[in-house]
Amino acid sequence: MSEKRIEESIEKIEIKLSYAEEMVAQLNEIIINQQKEIGIMNNHINKLERKVAQLIEDNESSDLPNRKPPHY
Repeated sequence: MSEKRIEESIEKIEIKLSYAEEMVAQLNEIIINQQKEIGIMNNHINKLERKVAQLIEDNESSDLPNRKPPHY
């Protein structure tokens, strides 16, 4: 290979590397944002689970089975 072709090849590789580094940085930012969103969603799920558990507990402890339906 001539020196000019080697330089052209190196330049192409450097350009590709630059694009790859930029892509990795963008993907890393996306992952960071997704992790934040997952954390928020997990908090919401935990709150909903506690609410459902409380509703179930309240329902089980109420006297609903002993009540007459409203149409009586």
